[in-house]
Amino acid sequence: MLTYITAVVGVILGSGSLALGIFNYLRDRPKVRIHLQWNMQVIGGSEPQDDREFGMISVTNTGRRPVYISHVCLVLPKNYKNRVLVLMDSVPGRKLSEGDPPASFIVRHDIQSKYVKDLKRIRAQVSDSTGQVYMSKYPKIQQTCAQVETK
Repeated sequence: MLTYITAVVGVILGSGSLALGIFNYLRDRPKVRIHLQWNMQVIGGSEPQDDREFGMISVTNTGRRPVYISHVCLVLPKNYKNRVLVLMDSVPGRKLSEGDPPASFIVRHDIQSKYVKDLKRIRAQVSDSTGQVYMSKYPKIQQTCAQVETK
């Protein structure tokens, strides 16, 4: 009888330990969120006013483990010869820990105007130092005042 009780307690504690181990693994891994926005303009601040539009990529670590971003790039649709455009500002890399502010990267206006017809099909991609690749969702393009006036 004592053997059966010991076996049942062992099964219960072993199952509980396995569940806690899996939960800790899922909770403690890095989670990177990427947000790509187009048609942005600079207003206010100390910089001179610039009417040219640009894009912005925001990279946030929502997980508990720190992640080191090795580079950020734009992935173009398959109909382009060069499908990946690396943002040179991101090449030195950056460490994102839990609770750090998002890393922001600006996409120049000339890149945006060159691929204006495919902005909805361009995604941002972030690679970390371990080789993990994270992709943004497809952006939702909002019309700007200049686009509404031309219609």
